[in-house]
Amino acid sequence: MTAVLEVERSPVRAPAVVERRPSRWRHHRRSLLVLGPLLLVAGLVNGWNLHGWPGRINDDEGTYVNQAWAMLDHGGLSHYTYWYDHPFLGWAIIAGYAGLTDGFDRAPSAVMVGREVMLISALAGCALLFLLARRLRLNRGWAAVAVALFALSPLAVFFHRMVFLDNLATMFILAAMAAAASPRRSVGAALWSSIWFASATLCKETIVILLPALVWLLVRHTDKRTRKWNLGVFFVSFGVLVASYPVFALLKNELLPGEGHVSLSWALWWQLFGRSGSGSLLDPSSGTFSLAKSWTDLDPWLLLPGVLLIPAGLAVARLRPIGIALLIQVVMMCRGGYLPFAYVIALLPFAALLVAGAGDLLWSRGRTWRAAPVAAAVLAAVLVVPAWAATLYEQSKTDGSANSRAATRWVVDNVPRDAVVVTDDYIWMDLKLAGFTRPVWLWKVDTDPEVMAEVLPAGAASIDYVVMADQADSTLASLPTLKEGIAGATVVARFGEIVVRRVGA
Repeated sequence: MTAVLEVERSPVRAPAVVERRPSRWRHHRRSLLVLGPLLLVAGLVNGWNLHGWPGRINDDEGTYVNQAWAMLDHGGLSHYTYWYDHPFLGWAIIAGYAGLTDGFDRAPSAVMVGREVMLISALAGCALLFLLARRLRLNRGWAAVAVALFALSPLAVFFHRMVFLDNLATMFILAAMAAAASPRRSVGAALWSSIWFASATLCKETIVILLPALVWLLVRHTDKRTRKWNLGVFFVSFGVLVASYPVFALLKNELLPGEGHVSLSWALWWQLFGRSGSGSLLDPSSGTFSLAKSWTDLDPWLLLPGVLLIPAGLAVARLRPIGIALLIQVVMMCRGGYLPFAYVIALLPFAALLVAGAGDLLWSRGRTWRAAPVAAAVLAAVLVVPAWAATLYEQSKTDGSANSRAATRWVVDNVPRDAVVVTDDYIWMDLKLAGFTRPVWLWKVDTDPEVMAEVLPAGAASIDYVVMADQADSTLASLPTLKEGIAGATVVARFGEIVVRRVGA
């Protein structure tokens, strides 16, 4: 009798299994058919003229690439003394990529290796943004709109290309949010969310301000019966992973300040309180306002609509975590503290999601409400697309790094390899790769005791060449040895903004 029952039941179970698999495949196939072309376009737009534009406008690019090189070259965490300016996961990723691809031996300039990593990060961010949008119940069309805004805005392209830790941190925060919004609502989703968020924090510690938004998202996508377990796994895992950084400092006896060594606690104090503030976004005369204005001057069509839609995002339950994430970052700009140049990077995906989310919400309400997104689409076709296309076209023709590369080539061809050459952190790495033994990063001339004792024992008289753009008076005031060297130097070559000076000639 039992055997008969088993034979009778088996045909009932089998079709259900067979039916689910093609349905699930068709579901993902449709998403891949939408996402694939988007990633192709994003790769072309963000990768075209990757080396030439933007130009060499922020020394941090060179710094992070040089620190990655130090990991590969001699197992150090920095090309100079590592002083806990940031956790080192970000440039460890760059070092891993450079090691796997032989980057520093094949690239035309060292910073190009870092920019290749940023391109990969941007494409991964696009895929994760699409996944997050779908898990927030945006339809595929509006999820594609979010990705297009994030990938193709001239403001986004400008910052996606540059070697900033914020790009890697943003990629990881999107991964953390996508995991937190998993439809499985499982402990595993909470664990992966914590791992990705810890990775974001260990790339750029300031991303931790988005913790409330991530937790809100996790709570919303967690079953009440297992919520305590999920949150417990999240916070314990996140805490343990992030604690590895201070534990590392403790093991090196560099957690607390002391004579003769750097410390993590001093670096944190300096980051939070030691830097001069940029002023509040609410003050039109502040540096923060000027920086924010430069973002909107480059492209007003992504950031401003996203910020204006924050109230709408907070009012809609499924978009509330995104609204919170963007609101937190805008509020931080109003506090009057120091605002980093690359701060805008982490605002971009949330602005894109709010714009697309608002469109999805109105579209889903029926024919009457669809007039608003249709009007927005017409406005975009008339104003936004031509403006973006013109800007991106101009960017594709601009070689902003040509002068720096030409100056580097002149030094390589005309200066002895053992000369003391003070320069910026872009040229520094290329000179090291060319065999120069004593290039000096300009910020170390008067701030690094080891450099002052071993490379510049006679102060300015020890400098042979200075190769850099003209520095502001306020910068030179803080670097008296460099100022003295420039004052007594002779200009021997000029490549645009980059000036080659021979000291003591």
